[in-house]
Amino acid sequence: MVRPLTGRLPAGRSRRVTLHNGDGQFDDGLAVFGRGPDTYTGEDTLEVTCHGNPYIVDQLLSALVARGARLAEAGEFTRRAVVNGKLDLVAAEAVDHVCRANTARGLAIGRSGLDGEISSFMSARRESLIGIAAELEARLDYPADELAYLTDDHLVAALTATMTACREVASTCTAGRILVEGARVALVGAVNAGKSSLFNALLGRTRALVHELPGTTRDVLEVRHALEACEITLLDTAGERATDDPVEAAGLALARELVDEADLLVVVLRGRPSGPSPAEESILDRTALRRRIVVYNGIDVVGSAPPPDGAIPTSATKGLGIEALERAIGTALVGDIPRSAGLAIASARQRDRLLAIADCASEAIEALPLAGVAVAADAVTRGIDEIDALTGADTREDVLDALFARFCIGK
Repeated sequence: MVRPLTGRLPAGRSRRVTLHNGDGQFDDGLAVFGRGPDTYTGEDTLEVTCHGNPYIVDQLLSALVARGARLAEAGEFTRRAVVNGKLDLVAAEAVDHVCRANTARGLAIGRSGLDGEISSFMSARRESLIGIAAELEARLDYPADELAYLTDDHLVAALTATMTACREVASTCTAGRILVEGARVALVGAVNAGKSSLFNALLGRTRALVHELPGTTRDVLEVRHALEACEITLLDTAGERATDDPVEAAGLALARELVDEADLLVVVLRGRPSGPSPAEESILDRTALRRRIVVYNGIDVVGSAPPPDGAIPTSATKGLGIEALERAIGTALVGDIPRSAGLAIASARQRDRLLAIADCASEAIEALPLAGVAVAADAVTRGIDEIDALTGADTREDVLDALFARFCIGK
């Protein structure tokens, strides 16, 4: 139970309160009563702040539940805000991104959604498509009248602009997600390539056991590590070789599974004058289509033998090439978004909708001179529906409103 020390709780002002359960007072704190619709959810709310002791928090939650409250479901407050028109779906996703961002650039992506930049971008695309749809609907309904305001060239140019803009923003999704959530980077290679030494060198401390005996790394080590570009989870995997050891074999199987889920692979080759071993050649072939960086490790002992083309030369034990490797990892993960870039997203849902909008614009461009106005109009209308699905807005009636407003049909 929450009891104000004096009088009732006024809306919008904090008041010191005492917190009680069946055993009496267990804490004091602050309470703020919010009156809808001027709250986050648009409903009446009560926010209670107590001391951070987990036991006190548990007592407060138990006391509130005992008085008839229930624990909120995942995302329930933001969902209520969307249902009550306080947020659109883009802003709702941005709330999650802001909460989880672990870099300044990731936070900026979340803020762009909360501040309405993405919604404004979509609103401009929607307005353009509505104008095009109204033009095409007028041509369909009154083909004999000279109601067209725009030429086909103007329509194609506007559709092309929408298609290009949507695809450009959609292309930022993978890097944007990594800036918000971080990335999983797996070190892979044959036994004794120096993966664990490189793992320790990247972290700047010893976390993996290093030994010349093959098969030392049997489990997968995972450690969070902050690079300049983004935060990563670095995985040190078991060295690949044929083995009869069931424990080592299990480690290799787990490594393969986690490697399949990684955002980036760092393939570590052991420096040797004879070049990559057959096992290393197999790993290079298997990972050729993956996003990867190839490292040639051990340049301090290999002599003058040049590294393979494109490989980063390193010496994990001497610390050589580590900064270059860190820069390469950051570039491989988030280089698609320059620091001066404009709009970026971190939502796969938004990416898929943006690509669908671009596809609809492309269909309309192709249909206009060939299949005709009706097919083009249908593609444009589906593009508007995709925008509305992205933002959570209403559909279709705006096309008719624009049509009547522009052409004064029916007088």
